[in-house]
Amino acid sequence: MDRIKVLNETLWPKVPKDVIAEAEHAAKLDTVWIALQGNGHIVAMDGPGDPDVATGDVTFIAEVAPSQD
Repeated sequence: MDRIKVLNETLWPKVPKDVIAEAEHAAKLDTVWIALQGNGHIVAMDGPGDPDVATGDVTFIAEVAPSQD
């Protein structure tokens, strides 16, 4: 959990554990975001660079930092 920065406390409890695991695994070298898409799916995704300036039908829930390994 130390690699995860929660951006949306309301949606965080709704994130499936497998999506969190996928995001942690995918964040080897680059940051990965957990987001709620407009279609209602919560997914791990490559981010826009900065979730504060992202546009579109996506709500960012958490940011997963690259691993230190």
